[in-house]
Amino acid sequence: MKSRLLMALCVPLLLLFSACAAPAEPISGVGYYFDTVVTITLSGGSQELLTELWQACGRYERLLSKTIDGSDIDRINRAGGQPVTVDPETWAILRRAKEISAMTDGAFRVTIAPLSALWDFTSGAMRMPTDQERLAALPLTDDSRLILGDGGTVTLPAGMQLDLGGIAKGYIADQLARMVREQGVTGTLNFGGNVYAVGTKDGGSPYRIGIADPAQPGQAIAVVSVRDASVVTSGTYERCFTRDGVTYHHILNPTTGLPADTGIVSATIVSASSMDADALATACVVLGREKALALLEREGYDGLLIDAQGEAQATKGFVERYGLALR
Repeated sequence: MKSRLLMALCVPLLLLFSACAAPAEPISGVGYYFDTVVTITLSGGSQELLTELWQACGRYERLLSKTIDGSDIDRINRAGGQPVTVDPETWAILRRAKEISAMTDGAFRVTIAPLSALWDFTSGAMRMPTDQERLAALPLTDDSRLILGDGGTVTLPAGMQLDLGGIAKGYIADQLARMVREQGVTGTLNFGGNVYAVGTKDGGSPYRIGIADPAQPGQAIAVVSVRDASVVTSGTYERCFTRDGVTYHHILNPTTGLPADTGIVSATIVSASSMDADALATACVVLGREKALALLEREGYDGLLIDAQGEAQATKGFVERYGLALR
């Protein structure tokens, strides 16, 4: 459920590569996984490693996608309330999702699927639920009812549904970054805007990652220089529609079933854990400025929030490490 760091992120990355003479040309590839264009660029890597990374993407998609028959998430959603034994990685993701839900007072929930299914932000149908449909779905997002048992079992009450769209790509980025790092390779992993910079560029300089301007999503409003970290942005400006003069976006408040209405249009998190950044970026839009900044400061995450007027506020750590020189 992520609105993304500008899809044209490859432009600043290409400029960076062309500006730095490297001993060898980077190896790069593009694939389509998780309903997203995925771009991997490796410096000092091999075609064999690139192939292994694509194979990992395919395995994770088959494991975690709610739309692939037989995936762990599909089996849980179809189990009718019965326990399902899942892969240890699936279980670990769900455990962290519940921890982040508790951390954010429920602003992030992987049980949002019954609500999000009532909306259509992508086909042009501009589908939105009736009040009756929306209110009936609210109890189905109570993730305290998601039970993680011993032996890797997951129990989800009948009628509830899981969707890992707000956390899975972050987890996958973390795992692929680990694979790259273990080979002594550096590079960037771009999961449709969830970007992981592994190590540094040749010569030791950091990677520079652009953050989309909510008013002009094809342009960068700021650039952060990072080493071994992920940059994830969640925004209200990409998947949305306007109906009867009102704009509705895809980041839903689980307690109301309506698009979050906090005045925050973009939240960017920089973290060594792309999984955490993925989930927290969404949660921050739902929480609003004061609660989001308090959460990030308390938990030690670097974050940048932009409101509908284009004003930016950031955590102390973000200002110290990346500044606030908006373009």
